Amino acid sequence: MRALRKYLLAVLFTATIVGVQAQTKTQLEQDLDNLRTWMRKKSVQADSVTRAEWPSVKQEFKTLTSSLDKNTEKLSEESKAEYSQYKSRYGEWEERNEIRKAVDLDGRELERWEKQMTGTTRIGNIRPEDLRDAYIRLTDYTRVYRRNWNLRDWDYAEFVFGELNTRKAEVLDKLNNSDKIKIAALQVEFATLIKSREAQELYNDMREKR
Repeated sequence: MRALRKYLLAVLFTATIVGVQAQTKTQLEQDLDNLRTWMRKKSVQADSVTRAEWPSVKQEFKTLTSSLDKNTEKLSEESKAEYSQYKSRYGEWEERNEIRKAVDLDGRELERWEKQMTGTTRIGNIRPEDLRDAYIRLTDYTRVYRRNWNLRDWDYAEFVFGELNTRKAEVLDKLNNSDKIKIAALQVEFATLIKSREAQELYNDMREKR
């Protein structure tokens, strides 16, 4: 009788544990679904969020990811990959907004730079098949005009480049291999141009200090 009772208690305990794990998994998947919906909504608004609104956006993301951060290991491999992508994309948004806050970019001036460098002020809506041309245009524009840019001009140029990179991350799975390779090469070239600018500034500073 005692053996039977121990067996039943063991079965009950196991069933309880399994039930709790299933409930936790279901809740985590729901949390991920909520984050997925939020990210889709914010991807349209990310670059139009004002500085006053940004703290609320940061808090919303923190709330939505609190449970996911604590229980990431309980997600499926597919869900882990998806969650990692969302965190990476949000990190880019936050970095760009912090830069925008630091340099206080003017909205109308930013739109002018977006239009000149990519052909549109709605970078978040660029179609996957048009993204390659947008990068080509941005890189060509930079090559031609960069020697006449001051530091603030570079702030705008780098911000627009960041917007394109965010759009690329959003549609990466829809790009063909040829476009991925070409865009990656253009990203490297833009980064090289930035380093060239920084090297020139350092050289100029050294000359002034002599």
